[in-house]
Amino acid sequence: MIEKKNSRGRPSIKYEEEELYAIVYHYRENIRVQGDIKYLQLYKYHLHLHKERPDICSKTYSEDFWRKKGQPGREVIDTVNLVRTVTLVDSNNNKKDIPNVVDLVGKYSKKPDRLISHLIPLENEVRRSIRKEKELKQKNEELKAQLQVEKEAKKALNEQIRLLKECIIKQFHYSEKEGIPLENLLNLNNKNKRIQRALDEAWSNPQSFYKDFEHFQEGQQQLTNVTISKDNIVNITDTKSAKKTVADEFAGRF
Repeated sequence: MIEKKNSRGRPSIKYEEEELYAIVYHYRENIRVQGDIKYLQLYKYHLHLHKERPDICSKTYSEDFWRKKGQPGREVIDTVNLVRTVTLVDSNNNKKDIPNVVDLVGKYSKKPDRLISHLIPLENEVRRSIRKEKELKQKNEELKAQLQVEKEAKKALNEQIRLLKECIIKQFHYSEKEGIPLENLLNLNNKNKRIQRALDEAWSNPQSFYKDFEHFQEGQQQLTNVTISKDNIVNITDTKSAKKTVADEFAGRF
């Protein structure tokens, strides 16, 4: 409860500021949606509201309370009469307050200069938004292009990894064959640390390697003959194709 002290020995006026705003906003929403609220009209309305809705207007005030400068009722009306704004929030949670166009037209329809002065910031905001949209669209296109390049690079790397794994598995496969001039790589006690490192880095665990290795061996069951040329090139005869060598299999891959 706020107490307004009057001069010249007049009794003070007690009022609830929150209730005054409730009265004025009720008038704004139901009677005067656009334009300025007139002091005298609000005074008459609050007398009617007190009878119909005492829950909103619990008491009445004098005409001067709503009309005279410096009086609480008029100050509330003046505050509500200020141009109302609409708050916009973008995707980054940035807030922007812009004038309510309906309120602007209602207030300044007969004052074009004042109306234009309030509408120009709106026009600038629209231009800024369009420019920002173009920038974001351009950035989005650039990111899409970059993503496509990365996808292609990843695809190429995956293919290279697949070929390298295949190469390692074939070395293991051929190294255990009798008469093949390769150290038996399946003997993990051998001193070739590079092979051990390749296994550790190319496969996530030994089980994955042995699974791939067994799958490769199953595909090699159709090989019927393995011979070695004088140049120590392994000749592989496939039942469904002509003779080919290990060198032939990897030709052009690396």
